[in-house]
Amino acid sequence: MRSYDGLRRRAEFASLRRRGRLVSRQTLLVYRTPSPLEPRVHAGITVDTRVGNAVVRNRVRRRIASALHELLLVGRAERLLVVARPSAAQADFQALRSDLRSALEAG
Repeated sequence: MRSYDGLRRRAEFASLRRRGRLVSRQTLLVYRTPSPLEPRVHAGITVDTRVGNAVVRNRVRRRIASALHELLLVGRAERLLVVARPSAAQADFQALRSDLRSALEAG
């Protein structure tokens, strides 16, 4: 089971892009806002077609989801949107996890 709830609606993604605090790293961008509703993390992952074909995009999405699962602490109350950059396609899992950890610690 995931350690976070997923964002599902397009409006949730758009709201995070507009109002969220942006943290930029080499392989990804992270938009964050506090979530006063419940002490749970709500996260969404976006991988654009510039990253690669469907196979590459899905691999990047799975790697980011796995890194999120490893790094998220129970009891955090925030909403996250992780946007993969094209450089994420060539990055290994360690690099993605390191960038994600750095972005989560920055805010």
